[in-house]
Order: sequence, then C-alpha cells, then structure tokens
Amino acid sequence: MKSDIIVIGGGASGMIAAVSAAQKGASVVILERMSRIGKKLLATGNGRCNYTNRKMNINCYHSQNIASVSKILNAFSEKDTEQFFMKLGILPKDKDGYVYPNSMQAASMLDALRFELDRLGVQVITDADVQKIARKGKGFQVTCREGDYQCRKVILAAGGRASEKLGSNGSGYSLARSLGHRIVPVVPALTGLKAKEKVYKNLSGVRTEGRVTLFIDNKAVDSHQGELQLADYGISGIPVFQISGQAAYGISGNRKVRCELDFFPEWTETELVSFLKERQKYFRNSPAEVFETGLLNRKLIRECIRLSGKTDRNGLPDMAVLAKTMKHFPATITESRGYEFAQVCAGGVDLSEIHLKSCESVKCSGLYIVGELLDADGICGGYNLQWAWSTGYLAGSHAGKECNASNRTN
Repeated sequence: MKSDIIVIGGGASGMIAAVSAAQKGASVVILERMSRIGKKLLATGNGRCNYTNRKMNINCYHSQNIASVSKILNAFSEKDTEQFFMKLGILPKDKDGYVYPNSMQAASMLDALRFELDRLGVQVITDADVQKIARKGKGFQVTCREGDYQCRKVILAAGGRASEKLGSNGSGYSLARSLGHRIVPVVPALTGLKAKEKVYKNLSGVRTEGRVTLFIDNKAVDSHQGELQLADYGISGIPVFQISGQAAYGISGNRKVRCELDFFPEWTETELVSFLKERQKYFRNSPAEVFETGLLNRKLIRECIRLSGKTDRNGLPDMAVLAKTMKHFPATITESRGYEFAQVCAGGVDLSEIHLKSCESVKCSGLYIVGELLDADGICGGYNLQWAWSTGYLAGSHAGKECNASNRTN
C-alpha cells in the first residue's frame, strides 16, 4: 500500500497530525497498534478531557530544552487549539482556565476527530504493530507484522511508555533511535510516589488539602498545593503528580529523594503552635479525642500525634513538636508507581534534533516526531494534550503541504 504520509500512532498527536495533513491535500494512513484509535484520549480528565489551558505558561513544562518547548507552543497556541476544534464542532467550556468540551465528555473530542478523519478520507488501520521504518528510494517503507507500507513521509506519533494498556509501549523510542535520534532518559511522570514510612499503611484512603515539597539531596526543588491523597504505598494526588517526574529522575540518579507534606500551608509554624496551645488549654480537662476533633481527618491527626510523642496526662504531645509534624510530615521516596500508573513520560527525543517550526527530524528528512515521544512533559491541567496538539498540527500541516506541493509539480 502506498500513500503520501503514514502516521504511526492514533493517539491525540497522531490524529491531529493526520487531520492537518489531509486538510492540506495529502493522502494519509494511520497505523495504530491497538484495536481502536484514541483510547488514551478517552481516559483524559477522568473522561471529561481537559484538552488545553488558557493559562499557558512555560513554567508548566519540563524539558532539557525548555526554550524549544516555548517556540513550539507559540507556533500553535492554546488559542489555535480552541479555534481548530471549534471548526470540528467542539464548543469550549472554561473552568478557571482549564478548557473542556462543552459536553464535558472526552468521547466528544474523539468523535470530532474521527468524523473529520472520515470526511477527509484518512485510512485508519488498527492492530498494526510497526516493527521497522526504513528508507526506500525518496520515501520510506514501514514494516508491520502483517506487511509493508510505502510512503513519502512518516509522522512518528507512537506515544511514550505510560499506560501501556491504553496504547503506548515505548516502541516509538526504538524507532526514533533506529533513525539516528538521541533519547533523553525516560521516566514515568504524573503518577504517585512510594514512601518507605510504614505510617502510610494506616493512612490509606485519606484525602486532605495540603502542600507537598520535593527535596533532592536535601535541596527543595519544587512545591505544589492542592488535595493530597494518602495511600498504603505512599502519596498521590495532583500536587504529587506535578513533582513525580522530577522525583523519578532523582531516584534514577541514585540521589536522596524525599517529600514533606504540610497539612496547614496557610499558617506559619509559629501561628500553628500558638493555636494548638490555646486549643490544648481550652480542652485541658477533656480526653485527647476532643482535642483532635475537627483538626484534620481523624486517622491523620492521630498519626501526627503518635509520631510527635505523647507527653501530657491527656496523651497529647508537646504542641511545638505536633505543629512541626503537621507542617513537615515525612515521605522518604523509594520509587514512583511506574509506567503502568503514569499519565505521561518525562524525557524522549532530544528537541535539538527536530526543526521547531515543523517537528521534522534534523537527522532524517521526511521523518516527523510528535507528542509524548519528544522530550517535553507538562503538569496536570491540559498541558500535555496541548503539547500533542501543537506538535501534531505543525508536523501534519508541514508534511501535508510539502506532499501537496510535490504532487502539483509532478
């Protein structure tokens, strides 16, 4: 089978690449390893699909080449994304900058892309596990288990290693490496972190507002606030997700990685000590459970008291020690929860090896690399999908335009 462009991977970046290429007049085939396209997209935003964010900030991304990330995002911005999907029928719903489809259903996003792929005549081949990409003449031969495909240009959108059950198994890194690309070390990101403290087994299921601060080799490197989720293995929740990639890099480098949880982030330690002493005085003739009530989740406050050591006749600790425990609750990180539970990967193809205006390879002309395969990952909030849309659109529109121009001259 021959076509102008083969897109390897039918996820977010692959679908928008195929649409934008076909809109330029190119013939496009998508090769998808799973039984259907867009499985990971359906799972985003707990099924609601937070597809971009109006509060776009480069500080929301991580990369070894952050300046390149900024240039790519500026070339196809969050405003461009909203306009692109508006043309496909998706009305945006803004929730404090977080943008969702008005239906609040990820299925709407997938359907809009599928309908446009159908309208443009893009052929989607599922259960196609790509084994090899090789140069053939002026184009490429893409080899799958069931046969070979010929094309003039390839858009590699195979995803990273996160959530393999939804489609990504890391094969894209090997394909990129086989064509001369360097891979920045890859680690799981946007996932929970395992802690060695046994106390977490007693706190499983507790949710509480707070702040998590990440320390690597005893240096504070990042901090996020929001709802923390405590689990039998350690810590989770969006604030933990935001720091998990950096923590994973620290662990992979055999560095000392730990977190501190602050359950009273709006209070200084001095203010908290004063408040606790007044509370202790007021309830001095009452049992400890009266003092505990309403401070934190009951399981959590009892563990804080236990860790602080009981000293008075009511079984309560020194209030300065208790305040310190509640504002510096320990989590010595041993590992992340891994790729199975990660939403994305950090690391990937070195951004210095692609042309930023098109995402075409510097190493192999006619090859484009997009999405999670590239060395860029964002925090929660639609930032990773925006990266998929930006890179996929730039690659597809450039490749499609090149093929269409060539077709006209021939």
